[in-house]
Amino acid sequence: MTRQAYLKELLQSISFRELTLSVDLLVSTYIGYFYLSSLFSATSDQLASSSWLSALLLQVITYSIVLMVLSYLLLAFVSDDELEQPLDVREKQINLVGYKYKAYILQAGICIAIFQYQAQANGWGPAAEYNIPYLPLHVMVSAFLFAEVFTYGIQLYKGRTGDIYE
Repeated sequence: MTRQAYLKELLQSISFRELTLSVDLLVSTYIGYFYLSSLFSATSDQLASSSWLSALLLQVITYSIVLMVLSYLLLAFVSDDELEQPLDVREKQINLVGYKYKAYILQAGICIAIFQYQAQANGWGPAAEYNIPYLPLHVMVSAFLFAEVFTYGIQLYKGRTGDIYE
């Protein structure tokens, strides 16, 4: 079986909802990879610079908007008006399950960022030794990006397995 035939068979075997979630998952994963790779490859002077951080956050926002619009346009082009159809009860339940886990991750990220801010402000533990500027902001942005990726992933998993009431 050729790759093209395999890809065509795969696309025909998944629903349009799964395709939409898969595209959103790929876009979110790329944005998270871009953000984290930019952070890990940055010098200490760049990490301390508020202008570099602002430019990085602007790039992340710009990429996310452009990629989401492009993915929406692509999906609207290949769909048979399925984007305009309302979600059924099962799809709504899958969305709620994904958003529940997203809320947990965001709450944990905010709590960790607040604790990290307090640790840096008071010089507790490793925060005194490893003073990374704007670390609470990086924790919150990373938690948001991780929550997006995890939400799409759990929605795909729950949609495939059907375990939506757990």
